[in-house]
Amino acid sequence: MRHLSLLFIPVLLFIGMSTGCASQAGPSEFPSHLMLNYTAKTEGALFPCGCRIPLGGLSRRAGVLNEESPYPQLTLDAGGFAGGNTGYDRFATSYILQAYQEMGYHAVNIGTREASQKVSELREWDQISGGILISANLWDDHGLPVTRTHLIREIGGIKIGITGITSTPYVPVGATELSTILNPTAPLLEVMATFEEENVDFVVLLADAPSPEVGQIIEEVPGIDVVIQGQEFNATGQQVIMPIGESTAGIRIGGTGKYLGRTRIDFDPEGTVTNYEIMLVHLDTTVPTLSAITEIMIEFKFELINRRQEFLGDPANPFQRSQAPELIDILAGYTGQGFCRSCHGGYEMDQQLIGHTRAWNVLSDDSKVSPTCLPCHSTGYGLETGLADAYRDSHLQGVTCEACHGPAADHVRDQTAIKEGLDRSTMLVLPNPTGVEFSREVPEEVCLACHTEDWSPDFDYATWIDRANHSALHQRQMEFDPDTGERVTPVISEELEEGD
Repeated sequence: MRHLSLLFIPVLLFIGMSTGCASQAGPSEFPSHLMLNYTAKTEGALFPCGCRIPLGGLSRRAGVLNEESPYPQLTLDAGGFAGGNTGYDRFATSYILQAYQEMGYHAVNIGTREASQKVSELREWDQISGGILISANLWDDHGLPVTRTHLIREIGGIKIGITGITSTPYVPVGATELSTILNPTAPLLEVMATFEEENVDFVVLLADAPSPEVGQIIEEVPGIDVVIQGQEFNATGQQVIMPIGESTAGIRIGGTGKYLGRTRIDFDPEGTVTNYEIMLVHLDTTVPTLSAITEIMIEFKFELINRRQEFLGDPANPFQRSQAPELIDILAGYTGQGFCRSCHGGYEMDQQLIGHTRAWNVLSDDSKVSPTCLPCHSTGYGLETGLADAYRDSHLQGVTCEACHGPAADHVRDQTAIKEGLDRSTMLVLPNPTGVEFSREVPEEVCLACHTEDWSPDFDYATWIDRANHSALHQRQMEFDPDTGERVTPVISEELEEGD
């Protein structure tokens, strides 16, 4: 490989957006620069985070990579692109890899998150990605690499060898048909011998592995020019470039898709590296998006809508956890009160005071699957998007906010769009499939549907609705005893207890 001694001049730049799309040098002309674009630890994030300043998103990443640049470009991922092991995570990962192929990634390493998947899943992902997945030390039960061990790319006149390694992953209980993770030294030496035979000019190692392991590899496997290592990012997103051994540069990147790392490598006419200049793109609202990736994300949403029920039972499903604003538009009907809490967290105590939180727990196991009991002890039972499976649809167990106020998807979407300043013209507005309207006021017939003469003989709407009024309850929770200075705990009347 064409390198002698390296001159490390780290330069840290924070930019809102920058470049992509290489200009090609002639076949006999060794270019003076090469731009490395790299990511790692995307962890299933297709859209910008739901942070105060939303960062990330595949469409923004693609917008940066699609910008014209004076330098030849090499785009890589060091691994950790998958979200986890649930059905929803695998589904989302397939779309991430479609986007990577569209963005023109040259190679993607199989990291620790991906190594916990079945071999068949990894090979299917490789097909989805267009054959860009690599791993030198991930092998199947037949002693064969799970994917290819390396790739060779010629970029702007530079012949670049790319290989990757992973470390021991967390393996979920009961996982089967997993890959064998080899000590990376021997397979990497074989890969480096291939690079030598192919007259490779520059070698990049993608590593989803801890720093001590990477350092040992560099000592045992000579000839690697740059290591791009996945890491958990700190709050500021800073990255550094550092020497590893005598002639290897190390770069770390992560951040759940919020950043794109970039390093410009400068060469002299003989192909010797003279300088590394490091940059970090914060994928914020100033960054352009690429319409081709936006279209893939819209396809993702449509398919997710159709597979909603399939994913509701997964711990990582998108309907029970906080999501990026860009996914709010796929909600329809009942959402679960996790969305309610995000804005109305102060009302949780109110549910306890009026007894509604106990509605699910008072049921026996038999009653929790009984069509007689579920209409009044769960939310939306018998209606589309309402509780259908007592245990899968845990977000709708009990008398939640939506049991009284109606399905909240439209309300959540409207308020989120206002709060986040979303472009409503780009949102997929789904109709309310329940036949029940959302209302801030709770009509009498809603209460009487469950507070019947048989089950709640003392119920009186005019009296009880006043006692359940959120504003009044919240005010009482804010009161303090003038003698003790302690907060006053509102008392639930016996009448409410009996009618609960």
